[in-house]
Amino acid sequence: MHVSVGRGLWVLIGLMAYQTCLAEFRGRRISEVLDELRAQGLTFIYSTQRIPAGLRVTTEPTATRGTPLAQEVLAPHGLILSEVAPRLYAIVADPSFQERKNSGSDQSAVGAEQVQEIIVQSSRYAVAAEVAPSQAALTQDEVKDTPRLADETLRVLQRLPGVATNGFSSMGSIRGGAPSESAIVLDGLRLYEPFHLKDFMTPVSLLDSRLIDGIEFYSGGFPAPYGERMSGIVDATSVRPGQPRYYELGLNLFHANALMSREFSDGRGHILLSARRGNAGDLAQFSENEFGRPHYSDGFGRIDYRFSERTDGSMEVLLSDDSIEALKSSGSQRAVAEYSNVYAWATLRHAWSDAASTRLIFSYTDLTNEREGTVDQPDTRFITLKDDRLFHIAGIKLDSDVGYGRIAHRFGAQVQRLWGQYNYDLDLAFESDYPFPGSPASTLSRQYSPRPKGYEMSAYWDGKLDVGKRVTLQAGLRLDTQDYGASAPALRNRHYLSPRFAALYRFDSGAQLRASWGRYFQSQGINELEVEDGIEEFYPAQHADHAIVSLDHDLNANINLRIEVYRKWYEDLHPRFENLFDQQVLFPESEFDRVRIDATEARADGAEVFLKFRASRAWSGWLGYTWSRIDDRVDGLNVPRSWDQRHAVNFGLRWSSGPWSGTLASIYHTGWPTTQLALTAGANPSLITGGRNRDRLGAYSTVDMRLTRAFTLRRGQLDVFAEVNNAMAKENPCCVRYTVSDVPSGSSAFTRTVDSWLPLVPSVGLLWRY
Repeated sequence: MHVSVGRGLWVLIGLMAYQTCLAEFRGRRISEVLDELRAQGLTFIYSTQRIPAGLRVTTEPTATRGTPLAQEVLAPHGLILSEVAPRLYAIVADPSFQERKNSGSDQSAVGAEQVQEIIVQSSRYAVAAEVAPSQAALTQDEVKDTPRLADETLRVLQRLPGVATNGFSSMGSIRGGAPSESAIVLDGLRLYEPFHLKDFMTPVSLLDSRLIDGIEFYSGGFPAPYGERMSGIVDATSVRPGQPRYYELGLNLFHANALMSREFSDGRGHILLSARRGNAGDLAQFSENEFGRPHYSDGFGRIDYRFSERTDGSMEVLLSDDSIEALKSSGSQRAVAEYSNVYAWATLRHAWSDAASTRLIFSYTDLTNEREGTVDQPDTRFITLKDDRLFHIAGIKLDSDVGYGRIAHRFGAQVQRLWGQYNYDLDLAFESDYPFPGSPASTLSRQYSPRPKGYEMSAYWDGKLDVGKRVTLQAGLRLDTQDYGASAPALRNRHYLSPRFAALYRFDSGAQLRASWGRYFQSQGINELEVEDGIEEFYPAQHADHAIVSLDHDLNANINLRIEVYRKWYEDLHPRFENLFDQQVLFPESEFDRVRIDATEARADGAEVFLKFRASRAWSGWLGYTWSRIDDRVDGLNVPRSWDQRHAVNFGLRWSSGPWSGTLASIYHTGWPTTQLALTAGANPSLITGGRNRDRLGAYSTVDMRLTRAFTLRRGQLDVFAEVNNAMAKENPCCVRYTVSDVPSGSSAFTRTVDSWLPLVPSVGLLWRY
């Protein structure tokens, strides 16, 4: 089953009908009043967190048009206009609002400010969300202006402490964990394999940057509602424009996108449609390998409807479609791959009272992966490959929360039914003396067709208690069950219990000290059976224990400092497979450097410092430093994982003035581990190694820049940007290739070549919003 999303992308443009401003405004929705003012040539920038759909005009204004009217309807809610450009205004919080409220000088504002949630967990970062500056790692404006290759949403997270990056893949290692140890959630649904070109280092995710409104990112210590992963959680919410009608069109070097939203049924309903199409080959052409031209597209649709003041629901669908014909070694290696993902879910929410609510989600996921290929290199190797996989996942999920004074509870359960089909064939033949002199000839034929099916269930409870004004305690318990029946005997009636604890202490200075401990199980998903490496059976769950201590302190009104130390213990680890030297290959399982890693346990340690600052209204930025290490325990020895980086530095400086904004950002980390090879001298050389991952590649560093200019048009706003990634054209080492040649003495010698990640990559683009 393949889904075509990119067709008809550009039909989302239409004429906008304007309503005549009404004489009376009290009781009307503020978003509706602002939309009418757009007809007068004014443009407003805001989010649905800032101005939710239910926010209404509380007092009749004296003004009837223009910015005076907007200012009057916003003021009672603690909001003001900030002029960004002529006739372009951002709606922001009024800095003096809280002072007036506390002094009682503004009685109309009482009750307008929302109480902020107390966050007990360590290692939580709110990204691109409307939260207090001290809680946000990067604000919406900072995210919008942050350089990110291919406009990729997840690449913003690589600017945060604890995330290892190579500059190409969209998902990095989080605190030493493999990328597969993290989960991505969108509007309450976990997305399986949410990446484009997933067998080619996943350069782009399905999270279109124009679709995402905010992200909660946990680099560890996440609470009991989250499970099934050992390292990180990316919890994203889709955008809900505050206007009754909203349109976007975007075009840049890497893709084109469109978005539209409309209200219906007098504001009770809302529809959002989004589509994105990759500009074929624009990303792969920068690779030093001879890859072909990939094609990808995705689309998203959502319908919201408010049945009553306490009940609302939504139906959502996310589709993706990929195809790629990849070539390497002047065409002697060829791979053809096609992928399609379908995620559909319906959500029903009901508020039983002001302190109790329930969310029910019905979901269905369909994944189709097809891969074909050949490697025809005479006198060296002959390889064919056919790999087809199909997965279906149907689920029901219930989440509830109840608050009683100083006590808050969250609890829920989930049931999933899963089906999978694997059809894997491989013919492999190595001639003698390949890849090195003295290597014996070998043949291998794999044919696996497992049909796993079964169910997964989970239940959790999470409680939070305020103990006086200084202390808040949180505890949680999660139970996961996995049973794939006769198709996976090792998973018969497997149950995993995960306790979690966290505490928060507030100092008189305003500093906050957090500590947490928890156990995190990760089962092998139905789509994660490694048949390509000869694995036919599923393994029981592996797990990691997290211990984290953090200190968060506002040094002054413009500087926030966060310090965290952590330790992760891994046990019951599954075997994993890696390529020792070269990651940029078409068929990793067919390469001579493919190795199996049987670690009995592992340990990750780290210390992170993250500083946010605002030097003035125009200048702001961040500075982060991480010391870390991650070692597997293999045959009684500690062996660094292939993405271990001892030191990492992240820096960003943002400037904005009127319609202009720009960001300069940099990432540095010490080199990742690698393995050295050597040949003994003589007519019959033999291969020797210095031990896996006992050497280091050179350090990685990149300087990235982005500059944006906003233009106010008669209808809408046009943003034009220019971006450069790796502006210094640094050759960051990624992979090692060995070639063998004969020398006159009759012996053999080899040449070691280090390939690089992406060179300087420029991009330009524009975005029209109306």
